[in-house]
Amino acid sequence: MHEPGEATNPAVRADDARDYVEFWPAGVATSGWFLCTACGNTVIVRQVLPRCMLCGERLWERAQIRGTPAWTAV
Repeated sequence: MHEPGEATNPAVRADDARDYVEFWPAGVATSGWFLCTACGNTVIVRQVLPRCMLCGERLWERAQIRGTPAWTAV
């Protein structure tokens, strides 16, 4: 706990794009490569994100393809 007036340093800069991971819920219309957040299963989506076929998870993140940053993968 910090005393009033004592300076604190943020652990991570929120505006640093490399540290930001966008999660995508099942049912969203999109296209591209995605990784299941629970088991790491990879899917290629052309219409709507499904639930993970291996574990049933509903959250995904964009997959990096051959060293390409996730935000440019599609």
